[in-house]
Amino acid sequence: MKSNHGFNYNLKTISVLDFEMTTLRDLDESIDTLCEFFGEDDQDNSLKEEYCPYFGVLWEAGIGLSQHLTQLDLKNKKILEIGCGLALPSFLVTRSGGDVVATDFHKDVPLFLELNQKNNNIFFPYKVMNWRNEIDRAKTDLGLFDLVIGSDILYESQHPMQVAKALITFLKPGGKIILSDPGRAYIQKFISAMNECGYKEIFTTQIVSAGLTQKQKSRDIFIFEFQIK
Repeated sequence: MKSNHGFNYNLKTISVLDFEMTTLRDLDESIDTLCEFFGEDDQDNSLKEEYCPYFGVLWEAGIGLSQHLTQLDLKNKKILEIGCGLALPSFLVTRSGGDVVATDFHKDVPLFLELNQKNNNIFFPYKVMNWRNEIDRAKTDLGLFDLVIGSDILYESQHPMQVAKALITFLKPGGKIILSDPGRAYIQKFISAMNECGYKEIFTTQIVSAGLTQKQKSRDIFIFEFQIK
């Protein structure tokens, strides 16, 4: 598959939750290709989010979130997935009867989504959005949601209150935020910010089996549901 940036991705297919998902064959291999594409004088670009293909891997947090969503009644719920990457949770939501919009901002996300939607005969809308800095525009374009979901989005040391308010902005009254996290240090500061905003958390875990993890070892993924107190 040819990237919109001009280089080629090597791919593989993974079966997960009865979906056939095409992913990068190897993330490190793809980053090396990107480094070669930019050349020695422009290596910093290779790891920027708008270029680096982190989105092209089925991360454990996304699988854990999808596993959790199988336990919920999603039928006719309006749902927003932020930082979707390969959007496995959005596939699960759509199969379960939910009305989902998947969002991300890497230029190559639509290439993988189009391929995986055709492979699985499941279709849902995708919108370009960087949820960290396009809140006002996105709220106007997308509206409000019963549920906002995201997997492993708390990996940057941003001000936790700004992140909390950004996610809450998309909620209908009584709506929920559900996030999955692999155990990053930033999560506790975010929980505290959500509590300050009047949202209580319910904490559970999902075990992702060894065959679906990057290191071939089973892994606990933390699931946090936030709802107004």
